[in-house]
Amino acid sequence: MRTQKLQPEIFTHSSKNPFRIADIGSELTGLWTQFNEDISEGKTVMRACMSNLIIYCDNTEELERIGQDIALVVDIHPARVLLLMGGGNTGKEKLNARTTIYYQAVSGGWQVCAERIDVISNKESLEYLPSVARSHIIGDLPTTVWWVSRQPPPKIPEVFKELSELANQVIYDNIGWANPFTGISMMTRWVAARQDSLIVYNLAWRRLTVLRRLISQVLDPKVAPHALDALYEIKLQHGPHALPLTWLLIGWLACQLGWTVDTGKRVSASELYWRFRRNNQEIKVSAQRLPEGEPIIYEMMFNWKYQNKDGCACFRRLDDERIAIVEEVSTLPARVFSAQLPQRATMVTSQLARRDRDKFFENALIAANRMTDSF
Repeated sequence: MRTQKLQPEIFTHSSKNPFRIADIGSELTGLWTQFNEDISEGKTVMRACMSNLIIYCDNTEELERIGQDIALVVDIHPARVLLLMGGGNTGKEKLNARTTIYYQAVSGGWQVCAERIDVISNKESLEYLPSVARSHIIGDLPTTVWWVSRQPPPKIPEVFKELSELANQVIYDNIGWANPFTGISMMTRWVAARQDSLIVYNLAWRRLTVLRRLISQVLDPKVAPHALDALYEIKLQHGPHALPLTWLLIGWLACQLGWTVDTGKRVSASELYWRFRRNNQEIKVSAQRLPEGEPIIYEMMFNWKYQNKDGCACFRRLDDERIAIVEEVSTLPARVFSAQLPQRATMVTSQLARRDRDKFFENALIAANRMTDSF
């Protein structure tokens, strides 16, 4: 057994070597026994568990990053975690597993905040992962599937379909998808077909929370009269892999302001263009990818004209903590806003606490799909 300290509050106790899937139950029991003998020191051991969290990934780099995220998630939202990896190295076996207990000190003893079961399959055995997950979730608790693969979920139907049937909620993140055009279209159709109570959420949408709030406040008709009514152009600059953010943000604006997309065009390998209409008014939107940087929106410029008077608001990210209205190009007063880039684990934790569908997100996704169809 291995004991490890991940952060000041969280420790882990895990199995040393991978083992067969059939031994998951006995290995987990043995881990608990070892924990009570070696670590609890006779103190009270409490177990906290609010839900099942099933995570799917398909590369080793992401597997290591998820391990860091899990500690942050279960610190706030204790869970039974099933981490499934497709296409891994399993040696002679089709699948193998590991178990880990996450725990922290509380008054008078220890609190176990997660039981984590890792299940790794080779490329030929992906279809077995959902059945393993089904056998080891806790039946009376809500279940969330967190899809971390760089492939859109419908691209791996043998895994995603069955996992989603186990879930009350699906969380995914299309930042970094290999083909955002195809991915957005596939996920939009899948979400639209889910008319039941399943909650579907894109972490890219939560990344846009601060920017959507700033746009709503700064361009509010009471603050900037006619800015939205007389808008004729939006220009965006984003980093590599951030096109889905741009897509969702423009989809949200189109939905909220009643725009319909006329046409879309790939201007170059790094620039896209759309033309929207609202009544007889034309709105042009361009999105340019910067050659380097983080997968975020760096700048967004709104141009409008009312009674022959030009107006402009340019939002620019200054650093990981701040967004500013740029004085030299904006007709609105210069201001700096607190706008911290969220951690992935924080976004997942916040979403695990939600149990309602986000109609604003779903409508923005539908609008984004129409933007895809316009090309």
